[in-house]
Amino acid sequence: MSGLVLKGGLVACPLTAKVVPRDLVIRDGRIAGDHGTDLPQRDISGHMVIAGLINAHTHGHANLNKGVADLWPLEFSLTHGGWMAAGRDAQMVYDSTLLGAWDMLLSGVTAVYDLVVGMPAPEPEHLHAVAQAYHDAGLRAVIAPMVADIGFADSIPGLRARALTGPPQDPQTLLRRIDEAMGFDLPEGIVWGLAPTIPHQCTPEFLQGAAALARARGWRLHMHVAESRLQAEVARALWNASPVDRLHELGILGPDFTVGHAVWLERRDFATLARYDATIAHIPASNQRLGAGVAPLRMMLEEGVTVALATDGANSSDAMNMFEAMRHATNLSRLWETPARRWVGAAQAYGMATLGGAAAMGLAPATLAPGAPADLACLSLQSPAFCPLNAPITQMVTAENGASVAHVFVAGREVLHAGRPTGFDPDALRARIAGFLPRLEANRADIRALAETTVPHVRRFLDNRRRPDLGFTRNLPCE
Repeated sequence: MSGLVLKGGLVACPLTAKVVPRDLVIRDGRIAGDHGTDLPQRDISGHMVIAGLINAHTHGHANLNKGVADLWPLEFSLTHGGWMAAGRDAQMVYDSTLLGAWDMLLSGVTAVYDLVVGMPAPEPEHLHAVAQAYHDAGLRAVIAPMVADIGFADSIPGLRARALTGPPQDPQTLLRRIDEAMGFDLPEGIVWGLAPTIPHQCTPEFLQGAAALARARGWRLHMHVAESRLQAEVARALWNASPVDRLHELGILGPDFTVGHAVWLERRDFATLARYDATIAHIPASNQRLGAGVAPLRMMLEEGVTVALATDGANSSDAMNMFEAMRHATNLSRLWETPARRWVGAAQAYGMATLGGAAAMGLAPATLAPGAPADLACLSLQSPAFCPLNAPITQMVTAENGASVAHVFVAGREVLHAGRPTGFDPDALRARIAGFLPRLEANRADIRALAETTVPHVRRFLDNRRRPDLGFTRNLPCE
């Protein structure tokens, strides 16, 4: 029987948002209710124990693309999407995923929902590499290949850039390829999901087939929905409905379904999602970075939707920092012209980053109560963020940046000790990435150049398109 007693720390419960001095007994991967007198003891006085944070939407294939998207709206990012995931062998895929895992461990993350690139169908050796990387890092993960049978440019009425899109995909053939690529057993703690990327990039036959496949296999479902204003416009142009209306009509919604972003949705859409017990992955840093707008977080919560928090991929947020995600979630809720009582507070943000993320991933929540999974992080209270220690949870959300994270445990196993991963060597990882980066850039140079020639076409389309009145906005007025 394995275990450990963490003695002398402060424990921050995400259910009650209370911080109390308490010893934590870890036994066989869970929090135990006994005193653990038979177990090794570790003094963690001067630390606060938090439930492991959960990153409910990211893209592991994007970790090698930090800094490339300085002035890109979402549609530029989608135009460049082909080259950003191109030219990689299995080792590069492994190292890209491991780089993100390292980044997340340093900000107290214990579980991640990774929407890996897989269009038109995922490559089995790449999926093996992703799973191995998360296993080696010690993180829990949902691995959800992003799939679609319509290219980005061909999915937007009035926008065509066929040089970047391939021939039409047969939905049933594509679904068989996807099923075959995902037909292997995953390591413990890692499960499959499926991510039909965006509603208008999927034909009805493909989208319904993907949902049916996922539910037959017990996989979770995740989609980008109404991330930008253009996506809301396209939904009205194609279906005279919101994207949520369309997903409802096709029978896609359910408790296994997570909506990524949900910026350009209305109150009635959130009510529909709540009725089906779907989850929203709120991604505030990416929404800002891409100029997508301010998602109405308080409206989501008022309609009863379960909300998780996420960072998105490194090409649209650069950082995998969940403390930053909590901070943005609270601060952006205060930009609306609304009473202070409708703002989102620190305790709510902590709940979304833990309990909400568990709901999105289908995990038992790490409440730090007896019987809960021993997924947790220990934060040093000696850092400036907690000096003086007035309100620990609020200070964690408003001031912490990950510098205080000392130890991380997943299922009771220590995966970060004194700020260093226990399952891999970060110095060797950095050296490998530096070694293959020139070859990677050469591998994808041609497709990157092709994307660059297409960007002016996309820019003209965005600048000159008719912008119908949606009846609401998620942008601040012009200065």
